[in-house]
Amino acid sequence: MKIIQVGLGAWGARGIRKGSEMIRSLERIKRSRVVAGLGAALTVTLLATACTGGSSAPNTAAAKPTELRMLYTTDEANSAAVASLVPQFKEKFGIDLKIDNQPYDALQQKVFSEFASSSSYYDIVVVDTPWAPALVQNLEPLSQYIQNDALNPGTLQSNVGDFIPKVFYDTAVYNADSPIKRYPDPTAKPDVSAIKNAGFDVYGMPIQSNVAVMAYRSDLFNDPTQKANFKAKYGKDLTVPKTWDDYAQVAGFFTQPDKKLYGTTVMAGVGDWATDDFKTLLASYGGDGTLADESGKPAFNTPEGVEALDYYAKLAQSGHVPPGSTSADWGTTAESFGSGLTAMTINYHDLKLADNVKGGTIGYAPVPTGKAAGPHFGTWMLSLNKNSKNKEWAYQAISWLTAAEQQTTMTAKSLHPSRASVFAGIKSDNPLAPFYDTLGKSLAEGVGRARLTNYTEVSHEVAVAVNNAATGASSPSDALKSASDKVSALLKSAGY
Repeated sequence: MKIIQVGLGAWGARGIRKGSEMIRSLERIKRSRVVAGLGAALTVTLLATACTGGSSAPNTAAAKPTELRMLYTTDEANSAAVASLVPQFKEKFGIDLKIDNQPYDALQQKVFSEFASSSSYYDIVVVDTPWAPALVQNLEPLSQYIQNDALNPGTLQSNVGDFIPKVFYDTAVYNADSPIKRYPDPTAKPDVSAIKNAGFDVYGMPIQSNVAVMAYRSDLFNDPTQKANFKAKYGKDLTVPKTWDDYAQVAGFFTQPDKKLYGTTVMAGVGDWATDDFKTLLASYGGDGTLADESGKPAFNTPEGVEALDYYAKLAQSGHVPPGSTSADWGTTAESFGSGLTAMTINYHDLKLADNVKGGTIGYAPVPTGKAAGPHFGTWMLSLNKNSKNKEWAYQAISWLTAAEQQTTMTAKSLHPSRASVFAGIKSDNPLAPFYDTLGKSLAEGVGRARLTNYTEVSHEVAVAVNNAATGASSPSDALKSASDKVSALLKSAGY
């Protein structure tokens, strides 16, 4: 029996019903939650072999279901884009596609509880990269489906060689018996036979590639008065910052609280967002942006880590970010920028300005760099529930939804493509062409997460450290030392 330690944000809606040992695990979770407080990343034990159905060869004559059910996000992976294809899906396959959308935290709870209870309710499940190592044994390996011609009537539909290699390997390629292992050549054109020969398999199709990018108010940067004032104050031209030093300086320049304008944002609330902010800076300052090395040891309590967190703490306490930024998350910062409250922000999506921001326009640029570039990135994938009763049809749905033609259609709804041909096909007259250009460049430099079966818990401890430094509760060095000690214990308990 293989035991996997799984990070779980809170008590799952359905709970986990099988086995007294699992019930005891959940009782431990509830007790731990009381102790750990709000937002704590908790641990449940998934008894993988006891909770998962077996994998068998695809049945190309499988009866067509009347409905396929998919568990998906709300905004994090552009649910509107996928929903827009439901009518086309029904026309193509003659099957209803029912999508259950959940916000991030609720989705994480539901995904884990669905697998822990061996539920076959959902045929397709969207999986975020930090969850995948813990879930991989509950996902159907797809190589046998991808290599079956009967299930792939259109070669362009399943063309895995078209996926951006870095995105594909980071997101979807695993050795289920050793889920922290990475495919040896992440730059190779994806090829299912080569992946199988190397001891790996494909556990999903990437559908939304998220990477940190900078959005800025181009109307402010191009304003003659702002340009003149900046030149007079600093003796140089006002330009979109390319370094973190320039970023802090420009943030200070634009900050005018009396006019309800701040320079930028931070996502310093305790959550994966704060960890992501720190990851980007850590990589930029020359550290290991994955947070843990290949042997499963913490890699962030380093001189580079202290330097990165010191910068972040000073920015958070500078007065150049909106009040309340030490409790902000992804949505908060997007709303601050969209309402005209800030001149710059770092987020993952194209943003929009509210109607009250008269004359406002948005530009995009890669996040600033220090010694290196290292924007945080992670991709959502559509995976096949190993317990599904409709695997063959669910696979075809996944393949069709992630195909280049459908991804291209979904760019009209701001989907972040995972295929090289879709990026290459975005035309210059596309209103979002500047965003997609920045997205593609940033993906090329992006740094993903460490592969850990308890990444959620690790991320939580790092986020607490970031928050403590940002609020001034701890010095950056003390915060990282404390987090590193706790993460060491977590990784040791997980067997690393």
